[in-house]
Amino acid sequence: MRLPFRSLLSFVLAAAAAALGAGSAGAAPGPVRIAIDRCNSQAADAAYARIRDYERHAPGNTPTAMIQRLAQIADVLSLLAEEHGILESICSSDAARAPLFTEIAATVSWALVLESDIAAKLNASCPAAEKALPTIMLADAWLSMANVVRDGNGTVPPLFNDVIAKVQTRAAAVGLTLPNWPDSTSYWRDTVRDKAKVAVATCPSPSPGASPSPSALPTPIP
Repeated sequence: MRLPFRSLLSFVLAAAAAALGAGSAGAAPGPVRIAIDRCNSQAADAAYARIRDYERHAPGNTPTAMIQRLAQIADVLSLLAEEHGILESICSSDAARAPLFTEIAATVSWALVLESDIAAKLNASCPAAEKALPTIMLADAWLSMANVVRDGNGTVPPLFNDVIAKVQTRAAAVGLTLPNWPDSTSYWRDTVRDKAKVAVATCPSPSPGASPSPSALPTPIP
């Protein structure tokens, strides 16, 4: 059994949008959640710990287990997008926000790396999707860190070092050329994504019964 390529593509795009805060303006925190002592790393630390645990404990090798792990990671990404918006509103200065946004970006990138590993396994039956879907995730992972590096005037936070190596290793495996930080833009990411979507479209449709439960996947991005 293999995962339907178009369903996984929708999953990837939804997770990537959550990772980079797409549409987060509609999820602004309410008055009850706004408090001066809320500008802290508690939520980011918890998300980082979850992703670290997911890497230490790989999902099973069945499609069902891997799809469940994708959903778990997507949940972390969604929470991080919401947390980014909360901190943007609550923290009183860029200096207060910077280390928190750095941890969020590192966690987002690490999460997308883990998703890329699963996507490759789920789509091993079609080489085009096996490379294209991880490519989308890795491009988003690189952009997540690049945004922070640019905001920091080119300084690469030490927290990124391990994640950078993870992205670079997997990018080399799928033939993705990662640009220098200043050249890693939304336009670059979208160009990579568009090419990958074309490649995925060449894969055959899955056999009947191969689809995951709709409840396991996020709503596709239009």
